[in-house]
Amino acid sequence: MARLLMLFLVLTLAAGCDSDGTNPFDRDDPADPGDPDGETPSGDIPETLAGDVTRVRYDPADNTIVVEGLTLDATPFEAVYSRAPALEANVPGYQVYTAQDDALDRHSTAFAAQSNNSGAVRAGVTVTGGPRNRFFGGTYYERDGGFRPPAGGLVTYTGRYAGLTNVGGSGEDLIPVPGSTNPELIPDQAAEVTGDVFMNADFSDNSIEGSIVNRSLEGTTLPSLVLISTDIASNGTFFGDVEFEASDPLSGDNPVGNDIGDYGGIIGGPDGDGLAGSITLSEFDGLGDQLNIENEEEYGIFVLDRCGTPGAADPLGICGSVN
Repeated sequence: MARLLMLFLVLTLAAGCDSDGTNPFDRDDPADPGDPDGETPSGDIPETLAGDVTRVRYDPADNTIVVEGLTLDATPFEAVYSRAPALEANVPGYQVYTAQDDALDRHSTAFAAQSNNSGAVRAGVTVTGGPRNRFFGGTYYERDGGFRPPAGGLVTYTGRYAGLTNVGGSGEDLIPVPGSTNPELIPDQAAEVTGDVFMNADFSDNSIEGSIVNRSLEGTTLPSLVLISTDIASNGTFFGDVEFEASDPLSGDNPVGNDIGDYGGIIGGPDGDGLAGSITLSEFDGLGDQLNIENEEEYGIFVLDRCGTPGAADPLGICGSVN
């Protein structure tokens, strides 16, 4: 778990450093949830999404990150992760970082991004692949500054989704192993999931909902997801349930009301111009394993821009017709 969580911090690389040289992904005190006018509640990420993280030290000159974390027995460790630009074509809009100590150690992948307009929000996801019957992963999101909700009414956010799974992927970043190596010892590189995200926030009644569509697992079409409507807290955070989209033929029978995971996030920037969040899924190929993928799990992130703001991403081509 510690190794994956270390990756999780790799997302810092994508965001870079603040102008004062501090690490924008250093956690605040978890006991201080922040307030609407004060610090970001970066320690307030739900446990199902966040996992366990301690500290990150980022060196932009070397384009690497050093992560400190704890294993299950609380043994301290450090690990260095490096930028992997060759993998970034697979996840448009996100930077990629990887780590693998040697050919038989677990391979770790991390994606990260920040909003395109003011850059006030950012998120990262990391997953360590197999072997040995377990995978580890986690997500992180953060905001610069406080939160003041936009004036009442509906606001639309859109952008791209990037996720990582416990399914073995393409493997192009793995360190080669000797040909005589027992297959049970060979690590996996986590398979990637991409998609597009649409979210509507109503700051009149402080609620939010959304969808993740056009989902693909390295070329295999996956069912769309619904981010079920939930409340926006006074500090600009939210947390809710995930279901398969009922109208998607790959969702399986009666997906409505079947909770397959959680999502959460944070809104920030001038007039709420950015939204960053993450999801975790216990299923992703439809109820009843429509694609014959069993025991699947996924962690993913979305970093979205408010439609109509300068530099906003619009992969769905919908911002011209919405707020």
